[in-house]
Amino acid sequence: MDDLGLHIALFLLSAGVIVSVTCMYTEAEDGKALRLFPRRYATFVVVSAAIVAAMIVIQNTLASVH
Repeated sequence: MDDLGLHIALFLLSAGVIVSVTCMYTEAEDGKALRLFPRRYATFVVVSAAIVAAMIVIQNTLASVH
């Protein structure tokens, strides 16, 4: 797991871009979109982390070859 910190930082940056673009496209008013950004960003990161955790568990239990 070389450069784990770098990969996490790049993920958080790209997540910010994805969430900000979707906020601006879904909300007509910029003020409302900016207010919704922190909650949507946190939801995106938490759900992504849950998916990664599930993938790691599945990998270690089903696909491990010893």
